[in-house]
Amino acid sequence: MNKLEQIINEKLMPLAEKLTKNNILGALMEGFIRTSPITLGIAFITIIGNFPVPGWTDYLTKIGLMEHVNAITNGATGVLTLYVIYSLAMAYAKRLQTNERNAAIVSLAFFIMIIPQTITTTVMENGQAVESVVNALKLDYLGGQGLFIGMIVALVVTKLYAYLSSKNLSFQLPDSVPPMVSQSLSPVFVVTIIFVLAFAIRVGFSYTPAGDIINFFVQVINAPLNSMVASPISIIIIMGLLAILWFFGIHNAVLQGPLGVISLTMVMGNITAFQNNQELPYLLPSVIYGGMMASGFMGIVIGSMFKAKSAKFKQLAKLSFIPSLFNITEPIMFGMPIIMNPMFMIPQCFTQIICGFVTWGLAATVLPITLNPFMSLLPWTTPIFIKMPLAGGLNYAIIMVVCFVITFLMWYPFLKVADRHEYELEKANEEAHVISE
Repeated sequence: MNKLEQIINEKLMPLAEKLTKNNILGALMEGFIRTSPITLGIAFITIIGNFPVPGWTDYLTKIGLMEHVNAITNGATGVLTLYVIYSLAMAYAKRLQTNERNAAIVSLAFFIMIIPQTITTTVMENGQAVESVVNALKLDYLGGQGLFIGMIVALVVTKLYAYLSSKNLSFQLPDSVPPMVSQSLSPVFVVTIIFVLAFAIRVGFSYTPAGDIINFFVQVINAPLNSMVASPISIIIIMGLLAILWFFGIHNAVLQGPLGVISLTMVMGNITAFQNNQELPYLLPSVIYGGMMASGFMGIVIGSMFKAKSAKFKQLAKLSFIPSLFNITEPIMFGMPIIMNPMFMIPQCFTQIICGFVTWGLAATVLPITLNPFMSLLPWTTPIFIKMPLAGGLNYAIIMVVCFVITFLMWYPFLKVADRHEYELEKANEEAHVISE
């Protein structure tokens, strides 16, 4: 372990530091960190609203509270892409030494311009169901599905704004005009050019089968996976891809199509067979899915941060640990951040893949599983350390523990090196503060 830490410290840390000094990566990390209060602030309400007790959400719906829980959740994570765009554009503009507020608001407007602004719904007219088009923004595009496109928009538009502003295209106003008014009106030519680009992108993608840029992006990623059937290797591929894409800021919602089809096929097929006392047709893929979910349980990672040296890691552990028990990972993903952080690329991208193959090997040989498929219907916030033993008994619990150990071993050396680096930065900042006083 010490030798691995030495390798990380000597080889990976300098590379990570060099990459994080890059304007784009630095802005990405800062942008995600600045949105972490939203993901942390919503965690308590999300847990309460989706508490893993049978009938709890039905009860909240019955007394009229569930719609308000959903409204609060949608107001935070449901439109998270908007917050990321604004925060990321601000951070990148600061590094490019251009007007931060203008770049952020223009980026936000650009994103809204290029996404669909109508929704087709069904209404009753004269006793018949007819399609109706209403003007509305779809939450899917403002949340997980639009996150990656939103990141690209923030970076490209901010860079374009800075470039055009440097070419004397700004409208010059007299010095007598208040600075706030001048900063708002002077970039009118620059913004016009940027919005013409938005118009061109919107029109261009309207001629594709997808119809818009976000659907096009989702279809491109989903296309190779849509033909997959539920099998051990397909589960490992999709779950591994989810982890890799999440590192690059592409939310799991992007793959909800193929993953939803496969998971629904497994769940319903297994439940039907279980009810008829037949052999489960998707036993091994379901077991592997559970093992890979266990490897993605961030409570193991966060729990090790309580003994960190740096104040940042300790505080982040306190804020993120309870949400992580209920499978809410956004606080740590955005707060560390893990997304687009070169230091954590290896554990984030490869831990689940390794655990997938280990689970496959154990379940197929020395630890056969007798699975109760009804446990897959438990709420998504059900802690994995409760769900897996209930679903598969002792053998499944052993596999879960094995996956926990692998997760800890994969993350620990990288966390230790990163923690030491943060601690040294904190000490340097304290010393600089003392000297300045």
